[in-house]
Amino acid sequence: MNNSIYRLDAPNSIECQIWLIDLRNPLKWGEAQSLSDAEQERAKRFRFEIDARRYVASHTALRHILGTTLGVSPQDVAIDLGPHGKPHPLDSSCHFNLSHSDDWALIAIHHSEPIGIDLECYHPFSDWALLAQQNYTPDEYQALASLPAEQQALGFLRCWTRKEACLKALGSGLLIEPHGFEAGVGAEPSRVEIKLPQGGACQMDVVSLALPNAAESDDAPMLLGALALVTPQTAGLCF
Repeated sequence: MNNSIYRLDAPNSIECQIWLIDLRNPLKWGEAQSLSDAEQERAKRFRFEIDARRYVASHTALRHILGTTLGVSPQDVAIDLGPHGKPHPLDSSCHFNLSHSDDWALIAIHHSEPIGIDLECYHPFSDWALLAQQNYTPDEYQALASLPAEQQALGFLRCWTRKEACLKALGSGLLIEPHGFEAGVGAEPSRVEIKLPQGGACQMDVVSLALPNAAESDDAPMLLGALALVTPQTAGLCF
């Protein structure tokens, strides 16, 4: 599309469309002109200019990608919100999700099922054990503790992206705690089941994404991402 957006290969186990966006570079699309009035007002409310710029760039990219997918102009993409704030195209079976971290963003689109995506820029940190005790299942915590010391912080963040992708696919807001379901510490695809407050359980396929060199830039940070796709059988349980 342009040199700020990279189309990525979808995981073998999930059919979808994925884009990685470099928010540092101008998108050359008139940016704010394609945003809705509500989006432009939100951009004005950011305290720091860098946050406003990242918001405008990521949502401009989203509108252009959705416009191409839906066959309408970017400014004509109608977006509604679910009961807990998850956006979705109005009057369309298409589902999308957006995540950003620092100067990068990920966008995923599926044509029929709810999808979630999460992106994190990796920065080494030492308090992973406390965070894992608070947010992960006992099995996930033990799996992290069994990793070599130099891999534990990375393993923590990989698991975090998987949990976030699942919760974003479900559209649950803050109703479900991350320690209430098993997303896995490894990068391999897995089937995740999340019990719902209203009864029943939603199932989804989650997979970690290979992103470290996706931007093909020597100064690009190490990026971790995950994608979750709700199964057709339980899609009706999403929020």
